[in-house]
Amino acid sequence: MSIDLLGAAIPAQFKTQHTAFKTLNVALFGCGVVGTGVWQILEAKRSELVRRFKTNVVVRGICVKDLAKQRDASIPAGLITDDPEQLLSNDSIDLAIELIGGRYEALEVIERSLAHRKHVITANKLVLAHELPRLRKQASRKGVNLFYSASVCGSVPVLRAIDELRIGDEITSVKGIVNGSTNFILTLMSEQGVSYEDACKEARIRGFLEADPTLDVSGQDAAQKLSVLTYHAFGKHLRPDDIQREGIEAIDIESINAAKQDGKVIKLIAEARLNESGEVVARVSPQLIDRAHLFAHTRDEFNALEISTLHAGPQLLYGKGAGSLPTASAVMSDLIELLKE
Repeated sequence: MSIDLLGAAIPAQFKTQHTAFKTLNVALFGCGVVGTGVWQILEAKRSELVRRFKTNVVVRGICVKDLAKQRDASIPAGLITDDPEQLLSNDSIDLAIELIGGRYEALEVIERSLAHRKHVITANKLVLAHELPRLRKQASRKGVNLFYSASVCGSVPVLRAIDELRIGDEITSVKGIVNGSTNFILTLMSEQGVSYEDACKEARIRGFLEADPTLDVSGQDAAQKLSVLTYHAFGKHLRPDDIQREGIEAIDIESINAAKQDGKVIKLIAEARLNESGEVVARVSPQLIDRAHLFAHTRDEFNALEISTLHAGPQLLYGKGAGSLPTASAVMSDLIELLKE
């Protein structure tokens, strides 16, 4: 980070103080719903970040695919570019926040940012599911940070919880609801008796499901997240294709009602555990959950994760997992971790 003396884009209420502030120059890649949410939170919290961390966090550029697309009116037009090279080659940028999605274009942004010794925050579970160990090594070699808590369970800090538990204990399994879109669909089917097709339509209207729902309903998204969870819990990298997977496409009202009669609900569960040989077994599948369990009461777009440990037993985490603002909140959490360091 560079040192910024008083006056250079420092919020007005701090300009009279006789203290040197640091400036963290940020490049934002992607300005969709999540990127816009990050921008809004950064602007709203800027003064507080200066007060708490003596650091002025300034967005110096925003890279987008379509310059003509309408965006939040508060974003200065001069910040927006469709040329990623303009930001990647800028040595004054300290942090790249990657929110463009997809695999190869996003991977290039992350790799080149790390290569130029820029810290990186990403929410891209697809890239991480395939490249996480290599990217972590690259960040370590370059002496920068790679943060990605927004890639799993939205606003729920599951990766930090796993890291802390693994230091002082031994994790034996991780299990939970990690895809808010499918959980929203199953909640509507179970509680309102709507069909699978109508539940998908409502999920699209609410912004929880893309026009092509395959990634979510097939369990691919959950498998990508489980890959990241498995790496943190057990130190073993499983690519999504290494994980047994079954989606919710075959779930119908008859299945939902049959589960109800047995005092259960159907949830899409991602789980990884150590077997008797010490090997990691991982799968994503619809499961019958007893109504007494927290997972049965995890409704709508919420996520829940149970982390079982050898000594402390099960630990449960719960919170919003889908939507732009929970993801943006997790990105901000990573930013705060960087500022603490």
